[in-house]
Amino acid sequence: MKKYCLSFLKGILAGLAIGVGGFLFILFSFLIEGELGKILGSIAFSVGLFLVCTFYLHLYTGKIGLIYEKKQDKDFYISLPIMIIANALGAFSLGYLCYFIFKDMAIYEISKNVANVRLVFSSFNDYLSCMVKSFLCGLCVYLAVKLFALYRLKPLGIFFLVFFVFVFVYSGFQHCIANMFYFGFANTIKLETFINLIICIAFNSFGPIVGVLMFKAFDKSSMPTK
Repeated sequence: MKKYCLSFLKGILAGLAIGVGGFLFILFSFLIEGELGKILGSIAFSVGLFLVCTFYLHLYTGKIGLIYEKKQDKDFYISLPIMIIANALGAFSLGYLCYFIFKDMAIYEISKNVANVRLVFSSFNDYLSCMVKSFLCGLCVYLAVKLFALYRLKPLGIFFLVFFVFVFVYSGFQHCIANMFYFGFANTIKLETFINLIICIAFNSFGPIVGVLMFKAFDKSSMPTK
């Protein structure tokens, strides 16, 4: 039980960390108009994942890839739902706090735009787009966390983490926990919110499969031939 309580606490902190990244993205988008603001905001978002990796926090999208790498023990599978609930709670709480602080300021409009663009489900293509963007986000997060773990705080590890976070944020890929922060900040709770989260959680979970296969292929290609 103590282990699960610790996982829940680390999960909340991970959700808060991702929320910090989401806030930095919105802040830069607000302060600097146009493409430059989006670029700098996408880079700044990496602060959230950097905190998660540096302090060994429990982020669902950073851990789910482990089930494809090798067989995990029972405790790991039990901790996954605890983790994602805690992540969502941390991210949404920070977002809702931002809503109360900034709801009468111009930055709130940016948060609404970021949230609303994720809630468009008027055709099959919208659903498909959300699936693809969530899948690719899962892959990017897996690669960012995996490569950072290989190099830790060395420059190359930090570069890979920032690079893959930049790719998924700038490209508009969808991260289930970041979306929880955006929805909280925009005070947006409706049917489309839950549809988005279900799709994002599912396809964020599938994305790491490609990353695991890439690493396995690389390991095999680097093995000495007889």
